[in-house]
Amino acid sequence: MNLLRRIARRIATRHGSRLQALASSLEPTCPERESAPRRRSDSRERLAANLPAKIYVRADMSLSQYQLDHVRCLQLASELLGEPARPIDFDWEVRRLVERSVRLETRRGIAAEHALVRFGACEKGHSLQMGLERYRCRLGEHTFRLVSVVAPFTDYDSHAFWATPESEYLRLYRALRRELRRELRQPPPIMREEQRRRLWDNTIGFLHHGRELLSRFGVAQKRGVLLLGEPGNGKTTACRWLRYECSRHGFGWRSVSAEAFEEARSSGEAHELFELDRPGVVVFDDVDMAVRDRGQFDQCGMQSTFLGGLDGLETRCGVVYLFTSNARQSSLDPAFLRPGRIDLVMSFPRPDADLRRRLIESWHAEIVCQLELERLIAETEGCSFAEVDEIKKLLVLGYVDQERWDLDAALHGFRESRNASNKGGAIGFQLSAAGADRKQWPAAPAAQTR
Repeated sequence: MNLLRRIARRIATRHGSRLQALASSLEPTCPERESAPRRRSDSRERLAANLPAKIYVRADMSLSQYQLDHVRCLQLASELLGEPARPIDFDWEVRRLVERSVRLETRRGIAAEHALVRFGACEKGHSLQMGLERYRCRLGEHTFRLVSVVAPFTDYDSHAFWATPESEYLRLYRALRRELRRELRQPPPIMREEQRRRLWDNTIGFLHHGRELLSRFGVAQKRGVLLLGEPGNGKTTACRWLRYECSRHGFGWRSVSAEAFEEARSSGEAHELFELDRPGVVVFDDVDMAVRDRGQFDQCGMQSTFLGGLDGLETRCGVVYLFTSNARQSSLDPAFLRPGRIDLVMSFPRPDADLRRRLIESWHAEIVCQLELERLIAETEGCSFAEVDEIKKLLVLGYVDQERWDLDAALHGFRESRNASNKGGAIGFQLSAAGADRKQWPAAPAAQTR
């Protein structure tokens, strides 16, 4: 019901005039429509006979007119494909995957011979504004045919969808699922095994098993997990891994940035960011401003909105709230940290020698075999994962220029870059070779469970 209410609010706000026109158009408009019901075959014959030659979606058009135009567009797609077509739609991630894998074969117009194409500053230099384009799509070892259909509204929207031959419909679905999972695949983060297990148990494991037990004993079926630590020490990598695991196990995922939260708060829709249409994880990245201690910093509306959305007036079932922050735990609002909102706090400190070794050994084999491994581990004492990876980038760039692996040059370039940042007062790499002049965080336990 919550989802239906949100959809109704958005439709009423954005398309109020269209809804009125649609409601009036659904009423009978001729005596024939009020007479005896037609047989299905008669309806199909009339539909085929009345297919319009010109497709243009108007704000005042009826549902039946819209259907006629859609059928006409699908008929044109079938003609381009040479066989009956099935309409499909892609979400943003699937569309991005498809658009990287397609090659344009031909295009045609809807009401004219030629399609309307806009020339602009986009990546391809042109985009379809009205018409149909046929593509050949390569996914793994399989090739598919796709048609992109775009028919304009009178305003900024478009009636746009994709079509594929009916004979390839199921194969395309399976291929897209395989490729999307392969693209999202993320190895487990480099961290202590007990920490990784604790993170799993409080997120994916909770969604699998914890919800049933909590429901049985009348406890709220939600979980709050806070990941703390300086930038570059594995918080984002852990979130990517959890995102892949959510996809693999069929759970939902939503990532909310600080900018997205502020935009939703300004429009009065912040509470929607805390909701999912199925069990899953909602991750709030860099929540420092929304959860900082109101006793140390000025109070702002963002904090009350955030905490109100986190609690919610309605019970939420099967959701894990995952928060990442670069702040110290002592600077966060106690109201945010209280049990019931945050159930687990995990610290991501700078990696020790063992974790740095595991990171370096995960690099390409050609790089690893050319390195003095023990020396590099010692030279990176006090470095974050991101800083160790920066040395790897300098190694590769040096190989591109000199065609040899030069660890000394990479370490020298890394230190020069760090020193330049220190002199300029810029935010960036702030460590010495031995880590002596680094701003240290206070030691923190690996995890705190509430």
